[in-house]
Amino acid sequence: MRNVLLLILIFVVSFGCAKKEDKAKVWIYTSLYKDTVNDLKKKMEKDFPNIDVQFYQAGSEEVAAKVQAEKLAGSIQADILISSDRFWYEDMGAQGVLLSYKPAGTEKVEASFKQSEGFYTAVSLPVMVMAYNSESVSEKDAPKSFKELTEAKWKDKASSGSPLASGTSFTTVAFLVKEYGWDYFKALRKNNFIAEGGNSGVIRRLQSKERPVGIVLLENLLRLTESDPRIKTIIPSDGAVIQANVLAIVKKEGDQAATKKIADWMFAQVGQEAMVQSFMYATIPGHTEPKGAPALSDLLKTAQPWSPEFISETMKTREQIKDQFSKIVF
Repeated sequence: MRNVLLLILIFVVSFGCAKKEDKAKVWIYTSLYKDTVNDLKKKMEKDFPNIDVQFYQAGSEEVAAKVQAEKLAGSIQADILISSDRFWYEDMGAQGVLLSYKPAGTEKVEASFKQSEGFYTAVSLPVMVMAYNSESVSEKDAPKSFKELTEAKWKDKASSGSPLASGTSFTTVAFLVKEYGWDYFKALRKNNFIAEGGNSGVIRRLQSKERPVGIVLLENLLRLTESDPRIKTIIPSDGAVIQANVLAIVKKEGDQAATKKIADWMFAQVGQEAMVQSFMYATIPGHTEPKGAPALSDLLKTAQPWSPEFISETMKTREQIKDQFSKIVF
């Protein structure tokens, strides 16, 4: 009897291990915030019991660096990439690294937020705005535009993330260079403008009053609505910068069926709702705005467009923009 029980136990353990090993594994490299990643992971575990979804979470530049290092080593572990440096994805698509795939539902995504050959599609739209600490700056005196930050009264008072560390900060710099040229950043430098870290660093400087005015993502501000009402949002009169968290699939051997299922899911109801719950705008029409956010249609009226010309030119000059910014601001 003991031998029979032992054989049964061995069979059960072996069968269970085999089942676990049979699970398809999908790696997602992303710059989405950790709480968003945790939420996505729980939902994916429920909806895909036969797929082992693993995440690597870091800033956009760190994600890009990790992928490039793996590429040089001969094998990219990531199956899906989701981050905010759209220009990097343009480069990756041109290099033949990305799979041409249009997830189910993405035909509804506005054309300017996806790549025509299907190398990537925006899965959510963060928005770069401004903010101030109402204990240091009154509503009446608060700046109304990005341009206003060059005025002398904002010397030693404003900050942003660094375009060398943050994809959304880089996109913002690219749009502001297009709108105002490099003289704008020279004027910011004269005002001792700080550009350091990511959006969370801007929030810390706002809350500590070290820099009571900041250029920062709306999603970071909406998260503070109840916990820190001192921090107020400004929709710049010269146009909020519409960002794009884009999703792409790394091209690998085989049909990549499990990877495609996860990509489809991100644009389905559950995936898009998860983006809204994380205070970003969905890219599939029909979803509500994030709690406390203005209508996306209103923001688009004054925002600079993602034209093919802007994307192409910025992709070509990406490193030059970073170098020039470093020389002027740092």
